[in-house]
Amino acid sequence: MSNKPLFLLNFIVFFLYSLNSSAEFLKKELLISNSDNELKYFTVEVADNDKLRSLGFMGRTDIPEGTGMLFIWNDEAYRNFWMKNTPSSLDIIFFDKNGYFINVQENTIPYSLDNIPSLKPSKYVLELIAGSSKKFNLYNHSRIINFN
Repeated sequence: MSNKPLFLLNFIVFFLYSLNSSAEFLKKELLISNSDNELKYFTVEVADNDKLRSLGFMGRTDIPEGTGMLFIWNDEAYRNFWMKNTPSSLDIIFFDKNGYFINVQENTIPYSLDNIPSLKPSKYVLELIAGSSKKFNLYNHSRIINFN
């Protein structure tokens, strides 16, 4: 009896496992000083490469309050987001290379292909469940404290 089918099955399982494991997000505690200079803590998943940034919160229906996705780039540039394949309304918050607040798009429309831009060059973008910006007062003068 040939071992080819068994070998092929093992190869497929290994390949699929490696694809899945390479798309796992690192979880990190994020500390932000809000507009009132109060410290707010969030548990975020870090999207710091093209593959993870392209996935984001796509397909996620359960995003608990106090959790989010932190997108990180090596450089500062104008950033554009959309809600393609994202079933949950989000607040998308843009920060500069020093962690200072640039702008926020609140209560995004699920599945929308509308452009959601940063108003200035951004290095960090934080996605939180809709309403979080208001609840935690994440507006002008907010700043990411631990972004390394």
